[in-house]
Parts: sequence; C-alpha cells; structure tokens
Amino acid sequence: MKILLAEDDSQVRTELRELLIEQGYEVITAIDGIDAFEKFRADEMIEILLLDIRMPRATGLQTLDAIKKIESPKDRVFEALFITGNSDSNAIISALKLGAFAFLFKPIVVEELFKELSDATDSINQKHYRNFQNSMLHAQQSDKAPLKVASSIKDGMGATSEIAAIGAEHYAPGIEQHVHRISEMALCVSVRLGLEAQQCQQIRLASLLHDIGKLGGPTDIYTAERTLTAEEFEKTKDHTRLGAALLEHYDDPIIEVAQNIALQHHENWDGTGYPQGLKGDEISIEAAIVHAVDTYDNLRSHRPYRAALPHHIAMEILVSGDEKSNPDHFHPGVLQALLSQHREIEAIYERYRPIEIEASSELENSE
Repeated sequence: MKILLAEDDSQVRTELRELLIEQGYEVITAIDGIDAFEKFRADEMIEILLLDIRMPRATGLQTLDAIKKIESPKDRVFEALFITGNSDSNAIISALKLGAFAFLFKPIVVEELFKELSDATDSINQKHYRNFQNSMLHAQQSDKAPLKVASSIKDGMGATSEIAAIGAEHYAPGIEQHVHRISEMALCVSVRLGLEAQQCQQIRLASLLHDIGKLGGPTDIYTAERTLTAEEFEKTKDHTRLGAALLEHYDDPIIEVAQNIALQHHENWDGTGYPQGLKGDEISIEAAIVHAVDTYDNLRSHRPYRAALPHHIAMEILVSGDEKSNPDHFHPGVLQALLSQHREIEAIYERYRPIEIEASSELENSE
C-alpha cells in the first residue's frame, strides 16, 4: 500500500516516514499542499493520503478539495487521513464534508496511527471489491454470456458477481484475509519488478480472484482437516480450469488478467506444475507473481499436516526448497523481487493475519 505523506515539519515528516516504512508501507513525501497535489496526480498507485491540515501554499483541506476535483479514473480509490495540532471544530467539519477518513492529533500516538491506517486499508479493499462487483454485474446485465459453472456451485447458488468478489468465504474459513494478503503481496512484487502502474493495479485487483474456481469444486475437500488422498488432490486441481471458465466471458482487461491468474497460478517455472504443464515464459507474469506469493502465504498458514511456519523458515524454503517446494518452481525475477521485499511481505501477512485457521489442504501435494 502506497501512502502520500504531506507534512511541512521536516522532523515530523522524517519520523513518520521511517515508522511507516518499518510497517511495510511504501511512502511518498510532500513538503506542502501543492507538492502533495502534484505527486498524487502523477502517481496512480497512491491510495492513502496522510495530510497535515496546516501547510504552506495550500492547506490539507485545500489539497484534498483539489484532489477530489481531478478527473481521475472512476475506479481510482483512496482514503484521506488528517494530522492536526489542535481540535479546531470548523476544520474538522470541513474535512468530514470532503470525505476525510480519520483525524490524528499531534503528538501522534503510534498505535492510533497504525490502527487508523489498518482501517483505511480495509475500507480501500472493500471499495475495490465493490468496483469488481459492479464491473462483473455490468457484464452480466449487458447480455454477455453467463458464467459457465453456475449450475455446479455448492447448494445451487448462482455464480453471481457478489460471490465471485467477496463470497469466497463460503468455501473456506479465513479466505477473506487470504485474498487480501495475496493481493497486497502481488502488488508489492509487481512494483519491485518495475511493471507499469496500470499493470500493477490490474494484478493487484485480479489476484483477488485467483482461487475463484474453488466455488465450483468439492467444498468438503477444500475444507478437510486431514491429509488428502491422491484422488482427492487430483480433484482440487480442477479449480484452475473452473476459475478460468468462470471468467472467460467478461470483456474487461482486469478480468482477462484474473483469468490468466486463475488458470496458471499453479504452473511451475520448470514445467512441473498444473494444469497445462507450462514452462518458463509460457507462464504469464501475473500468474508467476501470484504463484510465488501464494506459496509463501501457504507456508505461513496452518495445514492439517503441519503448523504454520514463521517468516524466516518460509523464506528459507522458497530459496532452498523442501520435500514439496523447489526454487526452480518460480520465475527467477519474481522470486528475487519477493526476497528483496521480504520485510514488506512479512508486514502484509501480519496486517492480515488469519483470524481463524485456514482449512484448505490443497498445498499439501501441490508443490
């Protein structure tokens, strides 16, 4: 998650920047309101504004007002938090009218700062979900072909856009936290790889749907708290093709990326993956990214055959391999980018730490 920090006091600005970076945020700083406005307009990846209310050239309120008037893409999402040295009720009311998410009073309490940032991140992700819902619902209502696997969804539930975007918790406890982690980690790696901003955003959003094919599969297997049989594991592989089929009729660039990810995110760089046995550059970059971060996340998560692993052990396995995983499974550049960003990757995991045990058994035989 990228934060734009606008604070004219250089000491406060430096201290806040260091705190945020330590928590895994990417931080852009601005020295006044005009500087903040220009940097926000130039960088589509900024999603949180942390603005001092009183700044030279333009106040925080004037800055947010100007930003709100920018003709941005309709799906651009951000939240604004204000920093203030006093409880000026008029300023607070004005900020609320502009859509301020929260206020932080100087001297800033670190715990309150991180709590508000966490809440803002959740709000941003919910807005992204709604954008996905609207996009997919629009495709359905535009008479584009219906989702092919609707009839096979558990309990006869239609594969509506709502299920596709946020209903995945129906088949596995803790999936909401899991997809948030994969999305944020994929973005982190994409940025490190130097991909274009638009492509980074597409990967971030599309990766939310990487396991959507599980909605059409055997729920009892995906949620089993035991070791899967060889036959059961083979059945879990179907979720890649089901996910791709679920998304194939949507004429939307983000959904096209999501389809690649759904189909290919278990393909290995050395050709030993599934479902197609793709090798090397035959695998899309977005799928290669999700494959790597999904493997890390699975290593960090509880499985019936082992406890969740700590960060350093998960990273060691990615580098050196174990009985199920091998570094040759991963795009070399993607693996290097993930390793170089390991502190931010760990911070993302901690921000979305599972509330309850995630009971998917698939990885047990997948690596």
